[in-house]
Amino acid sequence: MNRMFSSLALGCLALAAAAPPTISRPELFSSDGEQPEAVAFDGAYVWVANQFSGNVKKLRPTDGAVLGTYAVGKGPIALAVGDGALWVANYQGDSVTKLALSGGLLGTFAVGDGPGGLLFDGAHLWVANRDGDTVTKLASDGTRLGTYAVGERPMSLAFDGIYLWVANNRSDTVSKLDSRDGTVVSETVVGDGPFGLAFDGTHVWVSNFWSASVMKLDRTTGAVIGTFKAGDGASGLAWAASHLWVVNTGDSTVFKLRPTDGAVVEVFSVGASPYGIAVAGNQLWVASSGGNALSRVSTGTSTTQ
Repeated sequence: MNRMFSSLALGCLALAAAAPPTISRPELFSSDGEQPEAVAFDGAYVWVANQFSGNVKKLRPTDGAVLGTYAVGKGPIALAVGDGALWVANYQGDSVTKLALSGGLLGTFAVGDGPGGLLFDGAHLWVANRDGDTVTKLASDGTRLGTYAVGERPMSLAFDGIYLWVANNRSDTVSKLDSRDGTVVSETVVGDGPFGLAFDGTHVWVSNFWSASVMKLDRTTGAVIGTFKAGDGASGLAWAASHLWVVNTGDSTVFKLRPTDGAVVEVFSVGASPYGIAVAGNQLWVASSGGNALSRVSTGTSTTQ
């Protein structure tokens, strides 16, 4: 009797573990522009870059209302917030625009060829130059402090407090650079088409666009310590509410992954061809380039971690 009960219980647990994740449909808002790929949060407002409209929009996060439209350079494709400002990478203009959070222009600065990824490390702005295979370091006033060679087609960046991590999309590698002098400390072979990066406070995560996977990297050595299934075209990444959030461009979904075992605990159906993702308190905003839309996803907690 006890053995039979144990067998039944184990069978039920196995079925529960194999149950498909919940599929949710979050709120959808217009980006009020063409092909939005990047989104950012400044602590009060959401910003979206409309690549083919040549502008950025400022939105109220409570209802998605557009509060302002600001012209930038040609092909705005990445955003970062830092030094009390919004930074915009103008992919076709080979420049970065710095806007006050009120929308005023603070400066436009030449960088490398095809800037497509941005990160503010607390003191400096880092720019991934997709077509130049380099990263550029700028002071907060826009002064260029250095340009450093990385792998082929650097897409995105992450910062762990000391080291800069770079996803090299065509090299299938992640480079680890000393942020103080740009020295390449290590280079890790990852999946096919690494795209997004995120740092969870302990590990670095990378999404592999063509492999439909995410990998967990050891912060010290750069070694791959876990590979987990994602959706079609895994791209943007974010860390929030103790989970990894993965944007899947081909599936038009966002996965909520449990970091201990990579299990997908929830799936969100968002606008067509999503790429960018930003944490905004207990919300995530996702930019969908194919649908000219933004999705607002609840993390299910009162604070992000």
